[in-house]
Amino acid sequence: AGWMPSAARRKMPIQALDQPYHDASAPRTCAGPRTVWWRAATFLPAIAATAALIVAFTDWFVMDGFSAFEGVVITLIAFTFFWIALSVSTSFLGVATLCLSRPRAAHDGPVPPMNVALLVPVYNEDTADVFGNAAAMLSTLDEQDFVHSFDLFILSDTRDAAIAAKEERAFIALRTQLSFGSQVYYRRRADNVDRKVGNLADWVENWGGAYEAMLVLDADSLMAGEAIVGLADALAYDPAAGLIQSFPTLFGAQSVFGRVQQFSNRVYGAALAEGLAKWTDREGNYWGHNAIIRSAAFAACAGLPKVSNHKGNGRLILSHDFIEAGLLRRAGWSVRFLPRIGGSYEEVPATLIDYVLRDRRWCQGNLQHLRLIGSRGFNAVSRFHLISGAMGYLMSPAWFALLLVWTLIGNGQETN
Repeated sequence: AGWMPSAARRKMPIQALDQPYHDASAPRTCAGPRTVWWRAATFLPAIAATAALIVAFTDWFVMDGFSAFEGVVITLIAFTFFWIALSVSTSFLGVATLCLSRPRAAHDGPVPPMNVALLVPVYNEDTADVFGNAAAMLSTLDEQDFVHSFDLFILSDTRDAAIAAKEERAFIALRTQLSFGSQVYYRRRADNVDRKVGNLADWVENWGGAYEAMLVLDADSLMAGEAIVGLADALAYDPAAGLIQSFPTLFGAQSVFGRVQQFSNRVYGAALAEGLAKWTDREGNYWGHNAIIRSAAFAACAGLPKVSNHKGNGRLILSHDFIEAGLLRRAGWSVRFLPRIGGSYEEVPATLIDYVLRDRRWCQGNLQHLRLIGSRGFNAVSRFHLISGAMGYLMSPAWFALLLVWTLIGNGQETN
């Protein structure tokens, strides 16, 4: 108990997905007037290219009679090509923005000070990495000039007693041997109810009342002091923002597989991120970490319900970050993406096995979102984020089906 501050409680009611909701304290902002043009510049080229491809293939197939197999091929081509074309047009918008836009001051006038909590949820993680990253963040934060107050919380859900003992020793060492301007706290839950969702909800309900904002990190996250202060300043200066997401850069790769991912992120990621930020405007998405959140807005609007499975049992919403962004936007808060705030990092899976294990979890969650697209009150762009996340995993079977049907047509096995 001595390792945590005094309790400062906030109520975090569970939200109903079958009823609309508006937070009375939310300003209910909407996208800027120019955003419709940026969305047209992104979606219309992708739609036009897909339509042109459909026309070309239809003209080709009808020359010898149109079969059901050929109709399936055209449908699959349209389905798969559109998402590729959309990524390309988003990247082109990002390149144009990076090349043509001029740097502007992030804000004018003094920044209102805030109490900000840096939250690091952990679960059986490598203790040296977690506390080493924490020490590095606090060290670089002390080098910055800022008006805010920052405290760091290690929120442990570790089940392994040996790892938990290491965490306690590392915490004591961090707290006593290093002198930072920020306070450092540690809490280990007796029971990890609802996993990471429950871990963060427990902090919000018991200590979140003392902090205007919380910057949520992952166990493998690392943020420079400049990035932490930049996100805090952006949230403080924008009272309509409920969440501001940074663009994490991959780092720490040691294997060839990891280096390839890291290279791809550095080369292609900036343009895609800039384009996405441009057309989503204030209706962005949340990726679960390296983002700053207004604590009162999150507590009032983002309490996650359980959803029933095919057996009728309640289960957690997986990939919950997408839904939390949708709930904040539904309540009237804006969700922004600021990829130009540099110094936000996350580690890359070292091997293909590690990547597949992580992707399997994401696949389960993103496909589960297909059942939640019809939730009452969700913004249209929030629904698109849910669809887009699911498409990332439905594309592979769609490509496989396209190759299979195309092979049958190529061997002359189609039926008229």
